[in-house]
Parts: sequence; structure tokens; C-alpha cells
Amino acid sequence: MTTTMCWRSAVTWGLLGLMFLLFALVVGPAPALAWDVSQFWVDTNTLPADVILYEVTEDMYLRDAAGNFVSSPTAGGRRSAVAELSGWAKLGSPLCPSWVLLVVPTTKKCAVNARGADDLSLATGKGTLSGAFSVVVQDINQVDAAEFVIMTGTFFGDADLSPAFAGVAPLGYIKNGVLTIDGSDLKASFSGTFRLPVKIKGYVSDLFQMDAYYISSTGLPIWVKANERSLGVPTVRIEIKF
Repeated sequence: MTTTMCWRSAVTWGLLGLMFLLFALVVGPAPALAWDVSQFWVDTNTLPADVILYEVTEDMYLRDAAGNFVSSPTAGGRRSAVAELSGWAKLGSPLCPSWVLLVVPTTKKCAVNARGADDLSLATGKGTLSGAFSVVVQDINQVDAAEFVIMTGTFFGDADLSPAFAGVAPLGYIKNGVLTIDGSDLKASFSGTFRLPVKIKGYVSDLFQMDAYYISSTGLPIWVKANERSLGVPTVRIEIKF
């Protein structure tokens, strides 16, 4: 783990940087108002990982040591959750192979929908995850979201959210991941990083939707951009590498 800097300190520095930026916009010359829209929108054609998924919805439950549902954490208890995920895969990756161009010649990326479940120890933040996915591309309607299924499969792996559970950093990791493509013998190993959105202490304004941040692997804050939200709400971001 490369994140040794306290994420609470990191977001404090992010606040100072944001204050400086807003000051420059107020007192600076007119050209300072020419915003670089890349600061507010994720370019999905140049993804920072092979697959980027966002947690659109999540249903979470607490269980006691015997597996019974409970309303608050108990000794030996576990946290289980089911989440609906959506995002994109790079062209040329296992979830967007080059043959996709035979189906949609203009494709630059593939949309990925998934349902994932995890089971974590409340004591350690460690456990397992598994789920199923579908890869979809655009059909004849170029306006709505992609929906034409071209590939399905399943996945499983070990989950480690101990940094988030311990309050060290809003991060988690996927280790020993294995992905299987339905209808074939194709398998791919993968790892991943969870980035949980956080607010900056003392900053309550929603100006330009800069109210939520991810923390990078170096401990620096990253704005949760407009297309990293579900119905305007910041989402957990999962970066997958094969």
C-alpha cells in the first residue's frame, strides 16, 4: 500500500487549493474564467485503468456471528452488501476485445454493467466478493445508454477494505481476482482499487459540484466529477487492472 499520508490531511490541503482557485477566479483577469472542462468530466476514452466501474446502488446488511440479520454491529459480526455497478472498459481489454469492432466499428470503449456482492468481517474489513457482469454496446438509438449485450461472465476475488474500516484512508482493494467469460474457457486475473467519496471537513458549498473527493494512491484529493455521480450523488469508484 503506497498511501501513507493521512487522508484527512490530504483533503485539508485540497481545501486550501480550492480556496486559492476560487480566489483567482474572483480577483484574477478575465481569461481565468476559461474553464478546462476536463477538470469536471471524466474522459472515458482515456481511462486510467482497464475498467472503471461506479457503484450506482447498494443494499447493505449487518449480520451477527451466527449469520442473523442485526441492526447494529456486533462482536464477530459481518457486513454483506449487493451493489449494481456500471462503467466502461478500454478497447483491447478482456472486457472489450478487439472483435467488438466487428459489431460496432466506431466503438472506442465498451460499457459494463455488473452486480457484485461482498461479505466482510467488521473486525478486519476483509472478506470476499463475487458477481456477474454483462458487456454492452450501443444499438441503433445513439441517445440512451448502451444496452446491446455482447458478452457475459462472472467474477470473484478477495476484498480488503481495512483502510476504510480503520479510518486510515477511504480506500479498499481487490486481490486474487478471477474473471470468467461465459461460453468459453477464457479466464483473466485482475486486481482492483475501491475509492470511496469523502467530503472536505468544514466545506459545505456545492459550488461546481466540488463537494466530494476521491483520494489518490499518493494521498492527494481528486474531484468527483459530474459523470461519476448517480442522480447527482457521488459514487464509489472501482478501478480494475488485468
